[in-house]
Amino acid sequence: MRTRTRYVGLILFAAVATSLWWWRGREGVIAVETAVVTRGPFEETLSEDGRTRARWHVDVTAPVSGEWRPAALRVGDSVAAGQSLGALTAAPADPANARALTAQLGVADAELTAARAADAVAVAAEVEARRALGRAERLGAAGGVTEEELERVRTAAEARAREREAARARVTAAMFARDAARALLPGGGSTVHVRAPDAGVVLRLDEEHARVVPAGAPLLMIGATDVLEVVVDVLSSDAGRIPMGAAMQLRSGDDTVAAHVLRIEPVAHTVRSALGVDEQRVAVIGDVHAPGARLGHDYEVRARIVLSRRDSVLVLPAGALFRDGDAWYVFVVDAERRARRQQLRLIARGEEMAVVEGIGEGAEVIVHPPEGLREAGRVRPLTPSPAPSTAPAPR
Repeated sequence: MRTRTRYVGLILFAAVATSLWWWRGREGVIAVETAVVTRGPFEETLSEDGRTRARWHVDVTAPVSGEWRPAALRVGDSVAAGQSLGALTAAPADPANARALTAQLGVADAELTAARAADAVAVAAEVEARRALGRAERLGAAGGVTEEELERVRTAAEARAREREAARARVTAAMFARDAARALLPGGGSTVHVRAPDAGVVLRLDEEHARVVPAGAPLLMIGATDVLEVVVDVLSSDAGRIPMGAAMQLRSGDDTVAAHVLRIEPVAHTVRSALGVDEQRVAVIGDVHAPGARLGHDYEVRARIVLSRRDSVLVLPAGALFRDGDAWYVFVVDAERRARRQQLRLIARGEEMAVVEGIGEGAEVIVHPPEGLREAGRVRPLTPSPAPSTAPAPR
């Protein structure tokens, strides 16, 4: 009996010792997410919300006060140049009102003169831009200019052509405004037909029913939705990093549309963020290449602007980086499954990926290191370490 008791005690002692040894072996092991440093392409991008708009659009307003009788139009209807959008019936003018109408006709004449002058300037700018494009194309054929410079000149020529179209539409609108003001003078008639300055689509109806409106009241908006552009507000500190002609990607629902940066406005404006902080933002205007049937005026999109592209660089998840002072570090998992802190050089950082130097390709790094992780601490990967995606980087 004594021998049997001793045998049972030895078994219990061995079981307890084995359990303690197993527990000490597991003590201090931290489960972590890991990724592998790879070599591949990297795009540094900037993502912001934006809105599309018809490049040519105009707010049609009441040229005079009177009773507005709109035409039977709905949003999305097409209108031709000169088509009647509605009529304004004015009351007979008294002497004071007649003097006001005479002054209004003078204003309309002056606006028409200014619109014609602006049209002449736009014509000259378009001619000069086309000459510059012709010279650039000839030099490009001879290898005298780079493809990037040729594309910049071609974009500038397209922009001048669109500005010429807008200036022509403003001249037409000013002519209609002058005729409307002249028609209200004594003997000129009491009904003014408001006409479309150019062909387009009804984008908004401000006055859908008959009522008396004052002069200058917005009646409707028309524009051409076959040529769209996108307006993206970016921080003024980021605007200087955006190159002219930079590629853009616009996401609306499940659709992705290509675009490129057409111009960056030189004036910033103050916007209050959701956190109540005032930010200086700059409007970046992009030319939409293929708007398609699912994009229209004033659609909200997520815009991704490509700031730079690098080929065959070392990339790793941006979440693996942490800062200590002015230096950047990562935790590398060694052969013994221990975390080793390693300093490296940060070249570029996106929303998801980062370009680095000073670490070997194929190294296994810890993504989002937990606070309890220390140098030489034992780790256990949550899942096998997949290679990180390298193109494109942030989205």
